[in-house]
Formats: sequence, structure tokens, C-alpha cells
Amino acid sequence: MGSVAILEDDNVLFRNAYGMASEEQPADANTIYRIGSITKTYTSTMLMQLVEQGEISLSDPLSDYFPEIPNADSITIENLLHHRSGLVSVTNKDEYMDYYTDGATRQEMIDRMIEYGTNFEPGEKMEYSNSGYLLLGYIIEEVTGINYAEALQNMIIEALGLEKTYYGMDISSDRGEAQSFSYNENGWEVSPETDMSVPHGAGAIVSTPTEVGLFLNALFDRELVTAESLQKMKNLKDGYGLGIFRIPFNERFAWGHNGGIDGFQSTSGHFPDEDLTFVLIGNGVNYSLNDIAIGTLGILFNNDFEIPDFSNEPEPVELSKSDIQAFTGYYTSDDIPLEVEVFIEEGVLKAKATGQGAFPLSAFEGGVMKFDPAGITMIFNSLIDGNYEGFELQQGGQAYQFTQKKE
Repeated sequence: MGSVAILEDDNVLFRNAYGMASEEQPADANTIYRIGSITKTYTSTMLMQLVEQGEISLSDPLSDYFPEIPNADSITIENLLHHRSGLVSVTNKDEYMDYYTDGATRQEMIDRMIEYGTNFEPGEKMEYSNSGYLLLGYIIEEVTGINYAEALQNMIIEALGLEKTYYGMDISSDRGEAQSFSYNENGWEVSPETDMSVPHGAGAIVSTPTEVGLFLNALFDRELVTAESLQKMKNLKDGYGLGIFRIPFNERFAWGHNGGIDGFQSTSGHFPDEDLTFVLIGNGVNYSLNDIAIGTLGILFNNDFEIPDFSNEPEPVELSKSDIQAFTGYYTSDDIPLEVEVFIEEGVLKAKATGQGAFPLSAFEGGVMKFDPAGITMIFNSLIDGNYEGFELQQGGQAYQFTQKKE
């Protein structure tokens, strides 16, 4: 369930909505969705505007604003934008699940960042951190003297004449906003709802696919920032620019971002050579959104496309406690620099990759485990002495081999 928009320049080539906005209300092309981490592109754009105005510099240390944060003297605004601060992401901690629906003050979030500390020295490498973009949202507030919602309104929304884009709040069908859903053995169920004080500048914006597309068009048409600022945003370090990254599609590429919050998933990109922009936002997803995007773009660019055949999908199975134990362990790969831990938490088998949050696995015949919201399939193999020796990870059309780490 969700919505899609495809724009050429600012002309809408296609837009449509599918499924439900709430348990009672069907979605339509004007339904408003939480866009998750696509918010980071808006946050980055506002910061580049402040750089152009001489209010801040990318080389400013974090200590100018929040000296109590670990390594604040060494972390720059640019480090935060590039996810190279070393700060532990608040969303990677298990306790995040204890408060994300209740809300949090700025000071409470900062206190958590102080407690969690750092994983590495600033600039050493890239590791995705929502903590960094929370701080960037707070810096916008410090510099402008107004809250993030007002800054967003003044610096982007009014400039572009957007009507369905704003800092999110409690979901309301009266405003045309969608709930999100998760799929389980009982069918679709309404997902818990993040209080938007928690994601702030890292993920609190709501919009429609069309208006996200209009924002991206304006950004790349240099209506919001200068050509020099846009070039800095496109300067990739370990694959990530300033709030955007490059999305390959066959011989083409787009610039954009993706997102996920509650049961919402989103992806967006602007193809500069073709002046085409695509935005997909799902509020109920039990099939890889990345695969849906690949299919959508394939059709857009007149590639051959075949509707997936689900008739040979493995059947779900129920596993005993001893059966589940066989999957657990630490797995590494020569194909990609990731370590995956598979573990049991409160009777549920979960997996967690380096620097990412844990996700539950659903069991199918033949040693197959899946996490459908991210399009992840793990095919376990070589059951020896009660433990699997490895698995093949499939995602986004790619396959990677993992083997169990020996003690």
C-alpha cells in the first residue's frame, strides 16, 4: 500500500495511490505520508542555505553549539552531514523501542548521545548515524532562533509553494494523513506511531510523493541552493554526500535518498540527464520496495519487465526452540564488509548487521528466512552438528555468501 509519483521537470507524468490511508479510508494521490530519512535531504538543504548566508560554515565544530557531546571539538558540521562523526546512532540502541512512541525533549536526546559516546574518531569512516542529523536539526534551530518546523516552512515550503509538506505530528485522517501498517499471520495491522519529537531533523517530515518530487526538482534546478552548494552536496565520501547519495540504475544514475519510519518506507531520486524524478512511499509493505522501484523505473525507461511470479514461493513453517537455535551465531562474508549476528530475543529469531538495527526473521521451508519489509532473504545451508554453517543473503537482485565465525 502506498503512492508513487513520476515527474519530468515539474510536469507530473504519472501519480497514483494504492491501498488504504487508514483502516476506513482509501488512499488517493493527495494522501500525506511520513517520509522518514528523506527528511535528511531537507535538513542538508537548509544548512547549505545558512552556509550561503554566512551564518555557519561546514568547518564549524560541533562544540560551537553542543560542547557537551563527546568529541565535539573535533566533529564538524560537514562530518555530521557525511555521517562521519563517529557518534553512536540513537536508533541502534535497544532502548529506543522504549520511548520512540512517547516523545523526547532535545535535552533527553542529547543526554542519550552523551551516554552512548562514539564508535570511531571523526572523519575516520562513514557510519550512518541518526544522532548526527538530530544535532543538525538542533543547529538549524540554534542559528535561526526558531524551531525546525518554522525554519522548514520559511526556507523551503513557502519558497516552493508546497501545501502538503510539513513537520509531522500525531497522524490525523482529518489532515489527509496516512497511517502505516505491518503484515503478519493475521493480515494487515496498524503499526505503532513514532512521536516526531524523536526523529526531528533526521526523519520528521511528512509529504506526498508529488511534493517530494517538486522539492527534488527545485534542489537540482538550483532554486534552493547555488550550483556551488549543490556540488558540495554531491561530493561523495564512502558513497554518501551531504544528505543525498547516488542511486545507480543500469547505465543511468539518480541523486536522492530513502527512508523508513514505523511501517512507512520511501525512496526517491532525480535523474539529472533526463530531468526525471521518481518518488515511492509505502505505508504497508510486504514486498521489497527496492524491487518495486526497480520495476517502476524499468517500465519508465522502456526496459523489458515481467510481473514477478509468487507461485513457487516457499511455504512458511513453525520452528521449535531447538530448530531456531540452529540458525544463531555470528556470520561474516568475503563479499561485503558486514558481520551479521543471528540471535533469539524473547523467543523471536532476529538478525542484526554491523551498524544497523535488529530485524525479525520469518521462517520458511528449506532453511529460508525472510524480512520482507527490506526485501531480505537468507537461505541457510550446511546444517552440521545442530548449527548452520552459513547462508546466502539475497537483497535487491544481489547475492552474498556468509559463513559462521568460528570461536
